[in-house]
Amino acid sequence: MEKICLAFLWHMHQPYYKNLFTGEYLLPWVLLHGTKDYLDMACLLKEFPGLKQNFNVVPSLLKQLIDYEDPHVKDTYLEIMRKKPQDLSEQEKIFLLMNFFNANWENMIRPFPRFYGLLKKRGFYYPKEAIKEIVGYFTNEELRDIQVLFFLAWIDPMFFDQYEDLQRLKSKGRGFTEEDKQVMESIQRSILKGIIPLYKELAEAGTIELSTSPFYHPIIPLLIDSAVARDAMPGVPLPEKPFSRPEDASWQIKSANQLFTDIFGFTTKGMWPPEGSVSDGALRLYMEEGVEWLATDEDILYESLRIPHLRDGNGFVTTPEILYKPYKYEQGGRTMHVVYRDQRLSDLISFHYSKSEPKEAATDFIRRVKGIGESVRGKVRMPLVTMAMDGENAWENYTHDGQDFLRFLYEGILADEEIMPVTISEYLRVAEDFGSIARTHAGSWIGHNFSIWIGQAEDNMGWSLLAETREFLEKEDPGRQNKDAWESVFIAEGSDWFWWYGDDHSSENDEVFDFLFRENLANVYRFLGKEPAEALTIPILLEDRETRPTREPVNFIYPKIDGRITSYFDWIGSGFLEGKARGVAMHDAVTLIKGCYYGFNEHSFCLRMDIDRTFIQDLMDVSFEITLAGKTTSKIVYRVKGAVKETTLPVSIIFAEILEIECPLEGLGVKKGEKIDIRLSLKVKDMVVDRLPKRGYLSLTVPSETFDAEMWYV
Repeated sequence: MEKICLAFLWHMHQPYYKNLFTGEYLLPWVLLHGTKDYLDMACLLKEFPGLKQNFNVVPSLLKQLIDYEDPHVKDTYLEIMRKKPQDLSEQEKIFLLMNFFNANWENMIRPFPRFYGLLKKRGFYYPKEAIKEIVGYFTNEELRDIQVLFFLAWIDPMFFDQYEDLQRLKSKGRGFTEEDKQVMESIQRSILKGIIPLYKELAEAGTIELSTSPFYHPIIPLLIDSAVARDAMPGVPLPEKPFSRPEDASWQIKSANQLFTDIFGFTTKGMWPPEGSVSDGALRLYMEEGVEWLATDEDILYESLRIPHLRDGNGFVTTPEILYKPYKYEQGGRTMHVVYRDQRLSDLISFHYSKSEPKEAATDFIRRVKGIGESVRGKVRMPLVTMAMDGENAWENYTHDGQDFLRFLYEGILADEEIMPVTISEYLRVAEDFGSIARTHAGSWIGHNFSIWIGQAEDNMGWSLLAETREFLEKEDPGRQNKDAWESVFIAEGSDWFWWYGDDHSSENDEVFDFLFRENLANVYRFLGKEPAEALTIPILLEDRETRPTREPVNFIYPKIDGRITSYFDWIGSGFLEGKARGVAMHDAVTLIKGCYYGFNEHSFCLRMDIDRTFIQDLMDVSFEITLAGKTTSKIVYRVKGAVKETTLPVSIIFAEILEIECPLEGLGVKKGEKIDIRLSLKVKDMVVDRLPKRGYLSLTVPSETFDAEMWYV
């Protein structure tokens, strides 16, 4: 029986959190994911001989992992932890209470009863202006317990079986000492020191293939020429100052290969282009630098071939013979292989299986892989199914950090005679069927475009500041003598800073990311002995901005306003704005406002808000506030206790399972073609605990009476 080849590509990446000028780490995610994800993912493979995988390690991560082996590393969070509680300033205590619960509350904090109790004492949600008062309720012993438990919660469950001291600390549970802190920090360093040697060992044994990415994880197509964004988004607004530095893109690739070789002792064959981003210019550059294979997204393939891309009712690709094989990209006499990930399978692991029972999820995955094998049988010899996904960010949403799911999955794969796990290079050596592409669509693995990183006002401001600083550096140091200044601008070219600009993503650390980006640019000036440009002192983040909806309305809607999901059809065709998780960086804790549905009919504006009640202790404490701004500004407040409605507008409003509102357009004082800006707030005890959008407002245009007919012909 012909086997279906299965390639897992785990992408291990963190942006560069160190301020190069001060030498201090402002965010701890390399340390925390280092003790929770990078080593255990590799350790787990030792339990399953014959299982092969692909690990992509980004140089910016490797460089920081090595830094953290130093017991004297400067890290804001470690410095707070190392201090005795009685020596903490009031500001440091505030920082502790605001940041040391940044973990998945259900899967990482709740397993430690004392930690969960302290979270509850601080408050699941609290007004930032009250945090100074809240600090006064915590004893030194409680603060020390938070210092220890935060880092303990970020250590993978696997290591509690390997370190007796971790078992002791977990059993102790509370009343930690200063010596306990030192023990924990020693274990952290021990775990971190094991990551690179184990990766090297598994690579040399053929269990994994190691690949890498451009050094600081930049969007290579945009570095080459930011105007390439218009290939997929013809009307997108671009930065006032264009960016085009192909030589920087070359440096990012070349330096990545060099660091990889220095650390592992051999040359990598493949690269994961940051965010799966490709263009013809980027692929040519990768080939020039000797890269033999790249991986990107299935949408890029179909856009490149200009072939319709469809899935059937069961989620299977209707043209499997197109997707499940490698491709040869040929330009200028050079050839490189490109493999395209199965987006659906990758996303199931990244975002959906965490909500399922582990064995059922693993069984479903294997069923889907076998279904792909059946669909492609006789059409492609040795078909290849590729999953490419973040290797660190999904697991905190799983119970036991995903180990139950992965063990069931790996057991099932090895037990199935139809599935053969492979490394990408070994597969390419024996593959029989190859496709061919002479051009590639310019885009990323998200929406097959670059909208996350360029096109919105904040994104474009970031690119303009980057271009201006880069121009200044070229003029001041054309011979590239000042290595630190050049390193600073290369760090600022990373994709992650732009990830948090615009309305696509939001986190508790938006301000820190904004500050770090601007500091990287300011450091260019500092290393050259110059005063940083004044523009770099001004935050890029905009509080008053228009937010784009996740989905625009496509027809009139006529929902029954009863506070319940009465009918699936009530909100079909409505607009939708997705709630952004209340988390930190890539680490989602919980989403309070899950989303907002909205739309119009001939006479009314309708709105629905869905909330997550998991960490709301008493619904009677909850109130909703909706601000509607047109020619005049109106406010609707609804208090769950007593079903109290506070507004001058003639609205129908009910909350039961969901909040539903209908308001006559006449009451809002708006006419067809005019705009309404809306902001939603969720309050507990009159404290704002979540907003949608997080910043700015959602702007809606009142449609004409012929809206339904207009959309019918679109």
